[in-house]
Amino acid sequence: MREHIIGFAMAPMLACSLAQAANFQCQDDVKPSQYMAEEQQLVDQFWDEALVYLREYLQVLETPTGQCKDSAEATIQTYLSATQKKQTRCILKYRDMELVAKHLKAILAEPDKAKACFDPQKNYKEFALYTPSQEVRNLSAVSKWLDRPLLTDYYQKMGGPIGKAGLELNENFLAVTSRTDTTPHWKNDVSIKGLPTLWSSVGWIPFYAENPDAGGDRFRGGYLYAELMGPWGNLRIDEIDGEKVGAEIGMTVQLFNTSYPYHYHHPQEIYMTLTKPQCIDQNQYMVLHWDSDQFKQERSEKGWTVAINGSKEKWKKWFANQASNKEWLTYFERNAIHAFYAMEGCNQTIKNSGLVTVWARSTSRDNEQSTRLCRPADSGKGAKTMLPGDKTVCDLHDWKT
Repeated sequence: MREHIIGFAMAPMLACSLAQAANFQCQDDVKPSQYMAEEQQLVDQFWDEALVYLREYLQVLETPTGQCKDSAEATIQTYLSATQKKQTRCILKYRDMELVAKHLKAILAEPDKAKACFDPQKNYKEFALYTPSQEVRNLSAVSKWLDRPLLTDYYQKMGGPIGKAGLELNENFLAVTSRTDTTPHWKNDVSIKGLPTLWSSVGWIPFYAENPDAGGDRFRGGYLYAELMGPWGNLRIDEIDGEKVGAEIGMTVQLFNTSYPYHYHHPQEIYMTLTKPQCIDQNQYMVLHWDSDQFKQERSEKGWTVAINGSKEKWKKWFANQASNKEWLTYFERNAIHAFYAMEGCNQTIKNSGLVTVWARSTSRDNEQSTRLCRPADSGKGAKTMLPGDKTVCDLHDWKT
């Protein structure tokens, strides 16, 4: 009788175990590595903080906010003509976000198996990865071991207004990224204050520094992003149980007194604001669907030409103030046109401003991934002067099946 009871009791445990068992397929460029004992301890520290970041990200997605009962409420358009208000949706109502949550659950259920796809990127060959400054490198033994080149050196060598802005951001990186408040939505602090090893060890990328079409010089030097999970990040999982893993999760930092011009891309994108602004209008953003009646659309040979005219302060009704406790979560649908504006506000200085976000994309393995910047409508006007009120054109390409 006792054997029957034991067998009956273990059955659901076995079923649960089988239900959790998943097959992880790493990307081909993730190779098994052998580390010395001390090095393995450093990799483990990096991995442990990465897991906290991913666990908190999932928790935030699943926690009901606003009018949503089963997930967080996200802004999907900052202005809708019919209501003259923003448009929102429960974020897990999107199929791509359901898959992100599903795959994060699989990783967190079997972290040891997922860890086989984790690469600290100490000798990453695809492109250069950086640490912002020596001050940031000193935050963790992991960052010192990785010994990435410093962005302060990169921008010092670049010089000019772009180099000057890059130095301003990276010399003050710790101060900028510490001006955060995660208490409204996060159980644990996912900022550099709570996860210093993670933020100092991920590889940072000066995304627009060498792109002459990316707006003003100050923005080009004052924008960074890092990818923790995804095709070019530390955790590179191609498939889980034969299903492609589209999640791409990381963080972004933008210098104050900069404007990220109108842009768009095929993959859906999610931002969670961490910065606590000094005043309400310090950081602003907009997102409108490409076919919004606020724009003018014309069919082209390969897609659509979208004309944006934000002149006469029309742009101001499109933009919303963002903070860690208000307008903190936004979801950009495919080809949604969006921008970030950090040029207003009260008495901004390097240490009391900036924009720090948790950043993600949900379909990083299908179709084209490039971020496409819109261009000045006046071909004689350079991209350096592009601001939200300027006339702009976005050249959208048809989806390739």
